[in-house]
Amino acid sequence: MAARAVVHKIDPALFPLVLYKRILRLHYGLPPPARLMGDAYVRDEFRRHKTAPREQALVFLHEWMQYCTMLSKQLTGRGISKGIIGKDFEHTDLDKFNEEQLSQLLELKEEAERDQRRLREENIGEKKESEV
Repeated sequence: MAARAVVHKIDPALFPLVLYKRILRLHYGLPPPARLMGDAYVRDEFRRHKTAPREQALVFLHEWMQYCTMLSKQLTGRGISKGIIGKDFEHTDLDKFNEEQLSQLLELKEEAERDQRRLREENIGEKKESEV
């Protein structure tokens, strides 16, 4: 007997909540520092856009759906084996940001680089301990 796909109807008013929860579930697949930072960022962004005008909310949800799809693909077996998580910005994307957004992006980049350095140092320390 063939299995049938179950289609769930989602109340459009609940879609942002469903998307939010899906993103947080996907973050379980990220390294712990990235997960904590990502969860905090998602939580903050969704709170800030809770009362956004309809046009802005549609753009907001569309961008987060794209993020959700991209992260879902990257966290599959093949994506993880490549070790690539995230996406580089195009120069045209950066032109759309205001000064505050560029400042936030710079802070995020610096934090991510600090985390990478810390993880590399921890890995080097673990290797040295295992050699002893």
